[in-house]
Amino acid sequence: MVQQEQNPKLGFYQFGQQRFYNKVQALLAATHHDRFPEWNFNREVFGQYDWTLEPTTPLRDLYRARAQQIRDRYDYIRLEFSGGGDSTTTMYSFINNDIHLDEIVFRYPKTGDKDVADDPFNYKPENTLSEFKYAAQPLLNWVATHSPRTRVVIHDYTENMLTQEYEEDWVFRTKDYFQPGHCFKHDPIGLIDHRRLADSGKRICILWGVDKPKICIEESKWYLYFMDVMANHSNGSIGDYVNLTNEYFFWSPDLPELLAKQAHTIINWFNLPSNQHAQYLCRWPNYSYTQRTAYEHLIKPLIYPDYDPTTFQTSKPSNSFYNEMDHWFYTNFQDTPQYQRWQAGLKLLVDKIDKKYFNYEMNRPVGFVGFISPFYYLGDAIFKDSNINTHFKFRGYHEL
Repeated sequence: MVQQEQNPKLGFYQFGQQRFYNKVQALLAATHHDRFPEWNFNREVFGQYDWTLEPTTPLRDLYRARAQQIRDRYDYIRLEFSGGGDSTTTMYSFINNDIHLDEIVFRYPKTGDKDVADDPFNYKPENTLSEFKYAAQPLLNWVATHSPRTRVVIHDYTENMLTQEYEEDWVFRTKDYFQPGHCFKHDPIGLIDHRRLADSGKRICILWGVDKPKICIEESKWYLYFMDVMANHSNGSIGDYVNLTNEYFFWSPDLPELLAKQAHTIINWFNLPSNQHAQYLCRWPNYSYTQRTAYEHLIKPLIYPDYDPTTFQTSKPSNSFYNEMDHWFYTNFQDTPQYQRWQAGLKLLVDKIDKKYFNYEMNRPVGFVGFISPFYYLGDAIFKDSNINTHFKFRGYHEL
């Protein structure tokens, strides 16, 4: 089993004094103990912070401060880039402020993309690979002009999938994403150049644009919260390389003012009389896929002032096991050993972990249930209809 990064800033699961930094391992233990583990996402910092106060510092200045904070800490910074609002704003926070960003890497399965890409009018998640041509590539060309010292890398991770020796235990190399490509796509040392850099002993930051604030209204109050599904996006399979560290640009305890400013920017907009009709998008519970998508489209221009909201982007996938983003794999690799190993990994999870820890569609497990953090109070919601909000329990997530 590959050694996982022991990084509490990314969140961890806990039974008493025992910590798990990998969700698979945590749920195996939970099955054995027959009780839910606790998920801790920087509770010690976020639980003490006064989220009701809106910072006076402008968002762009907070983004610059976060970029400089990271630059001061590491010898080498590699940004995991998708071309979406999160990673693009992270990139701009460095380059637009003349803070050096060493590398931008875009992961693309070129070997497996036959007949599944290049449609600028298809916004289904099955067409995610088209984001390279219509979203990422223009931005990477911009980087080449405006930050020529930044190395731009396109990683064809299908080469790793086809050449590496692995069995069903590949599922321990990821945390919450079990579509075929995830653990190979974001392997911290999957490229030979990345492994050589790790061997150099430099302090290396693997930087992620995680994530937009999760905001909700419950019983007429605004709250900020976090979800483990998003906090588990990074790949912590670093082996013996203690000099590799995954960092989240936005969801960090090192600068909670940034999150607070984003959150208040959002709720200020929703509290305006002209926008109160849209508050239904934030009502708790908000497990509606359509509502979450609409919410994200609304808030991106508010918190990402330099990102072009017309940038091509497909819809988000619906589940973890059969994630539509890997449509290329289901289409072009069905009769391969890799396809069989992927299915064997899913079977291992379903066979070894209690069924209550899975989400289901059509009576079929499609991924793990999510865990949420405590709610952090931001302020009171303002709306005309006093009956607009009702308290419900949220299906599919374990509340702490």
